Amino acid sequence: MKSACLLGWLVCLCWPVHVMAAVSVTVSGDVERPGMQTLGGNVRLADVAAAAQVRPDAYMLGASWTQRSRVMEQRRLQAGLLYELGAVADQAHRGGDASFSALSASLRDWLQAMPVTGRRVARTLDPGAMAASSADNLPVDDGDTLSYPRRPSTVRVVGAVNAPCELPHVALQDARRYVEACPTRFADRDSLFVIQPDGQVFELGIALWNASPPMALAPGAIVYVPLDKRRTAGAADAVFNREMADFIATQPMGGVPP
Repeated sequence: MKSACLLGWLVCLCWPVHVMAAVSVTVSGDVERPGMQTLGGNVRLADVAAAAQVRPDAYMLGASWTQRSRVMEQRRLQAGLLYELGAVADQAHRGGDASFSALSASLRDWLQAMPVTGRRVARTLDPGAMAASSADNLPVDDGDTLSYPRRPSTVRVVGAVNAPCELPHVALQDARRYVEACPTRFADRDSLFVIQPDGQVFELGIALWNASPPMALAPGAIVYVPLDKRRTAGAADAVFNREMADFIATQPMGGVPP
């Protein structure tokens, strides 16, 4: 018996010991315990949400998750878009189209004012749903952030418009109705982009030849009205407007400047 115990003790000494580093995630918004949550082990989203005690009335659809590992990619995307908007403005100026040049320059300033966040789109950040689904309960990294806002009551229309609009949210109203209420200029005739508050981006066809079915927006959604691609041709590539929508989607709800 003594020999067996000694053998077991030696085995324990030789067994590799993996020390799991603590992970710190900052949680903000409608939670009972805002601030940094430091947890050990294999930390996942639901663990952080439970530690912060997300309130039941938090707006789950508008919750956001950011990661440092996403920042570089998004910084490159923003830099490319800024370059293209500058080129579009210069091209319009050289062509004598002062109004379109001014709009492009204004959009460039607006885009530059947006921070690079590292937002990662998740299927859900609802604590209950994450706890019930291992596919949604993803691991977190040190330095991540989670934010749980309150439910807003408006929808915004931005992009090729006279001025950005903030409009009351109307249940089941199609995205096109919001754009009709916000005067546009130099807008693309064929499409719109909808950015739902969870960061998902959808392109809607609005011409007769490509009309999409009606799409209702959630409170806090953004409609990006793309620039007329015939005017941007030669200075911006074919996916410019899609990438504009993708970058706007990296902003946590309420983070897009007016």
